[in-house]
Amino acid sequence: MGFISVDESDKILTLDFVRYPVNAINHQFLLELNDVLDNYQDSSNSSVVVFSGSDLKFFSFGLDIPEYLTLDRSDLKDSLNLLVSTCNKIYQYPKITISKINGHATGGGCMIALSTDFRYMADGKSKIALNEINIGLSLFSSTIQILKSVVGVQNAKTILYSGKMFSPYEAKDLGLVDLIYDSDDLVKKNILSYATKDLEAIKDLKKSLNIFDQSALLDTDEKLELFLDIFYSDTTQEILKKIKINK
Repeated sequence: MGFISVDESDKILTLDFVRYPVNAINHQFLLELNDVLDNYQDSSNSSVVVFSGSDLKFFSFGLDIPEYLTLDRSDLKDSLNLLVSTCNKIYQYPKITISKINGHATGGGCMIALSTDFRYMADGKSKIALNEINIGLSLFSSTIQILKSVVGVQNAKTILYSGKMFSPYEAKDLGLVDLIYDSDDLVKKNILSYATKDLEAIKDLKKSLNIFDQSALLDTDEKLELFLDIFYSDTTQEILKKIKINK
């Protein structure tokens, strides 16, 4: 597929984002990611799914804002619904999911990483952020619920209200990152330790771990309309139109 490179071997399903140059998320990217997840959901050949960016500078920039600015309200709403449902699918996916954050992960890119069971971030200059507030945007209820379950309420406030771009060590202190790695060998060792686990046991454990989260993952139509109102406000549009992605 065009934007997702797939490899399944050694009980590990690896999904590399290959939408150059910054792995920005658009509707087609989300459709392809969903197709891959659906196609491999019942595969007994993998117990672990690893998400990574093929570019060493970006895991994912987040939404392709210049492209999204060209959409009418209805099409944008459809794509945002797809983004939310994709993240929820990853969060509830019946395998152990790991984000190998080998570059910046901001906005929607951080949303995808947050939806996985574990986040391993490369030591270095890369940053991770849910920085929507800095460009005049809010965030989805489901994303906030997942964030709270990962880092706790107070740390979620710090992450969301500040809009700060966190270094690997700052992110680890907040609980946003589980492991900082300086070599692929360390990552591979951790991933392989999960790949040997029984798939049926993984499915049952994940179902139990997420049992109280189901209703919280539903973003209402009212909430999405509020997000769209903010997106199309004059103040936010002025900020968004300044965002450029070199292609």
